[in-house]
Amino acid sequence: MPTITEVSLAYKASQPVETLPQIASPEEAAEYLQSIWDQGTLELREEFIVVLLNNAKKVLGWSRISSGGSTATIVEPSAVFQTAMLGKADSIIVSHNHPSGRKQASSADIQLTKRLSEIGSLMGIPLDDHIILTATGYLSLRAERLF
Repeated sequence: MPTITEVSLAYKASQPVETLPQIASPEEAAEYLQSIWDQGTLELREEFIVVLLNNAKKVLGWSRISSGGSTATIVEPSAVFQTAMLGKADSIIVSHNHPSGRKQASSADIQLTKRLSEIGSLMGIPLDDHIILTATGYLSLRAERLF
């Protein structure tokens, strides 16, 4: 009989949880995202990032899920939630930038957000917000009640 390989997971925080940044509002989310975003690409190409939070809304980490062109980037929900599960997230915030500077959600932005929210609900990893970032500000889809 062939041997089946055991799959195991481990998680070890690299710093004490009390020292991690906390995100409890859209303003704090936008401020954190501005601090990690490559400012050289903010007005160049669309990128999509997921921020992983614990149940106290402390930032466990973040990951760039995709990078595209000047008007779009492809986001696979499986990549978002694979990252969330491997990073031990209790909830997530997603974000993408609009190189055009337009602080308005497109129908594709809203559709993706609703899809991520539904998947997150099913998986027990809620979507706390989707922030659209520009060089001059941001839009919170949660605050605008778009999902």
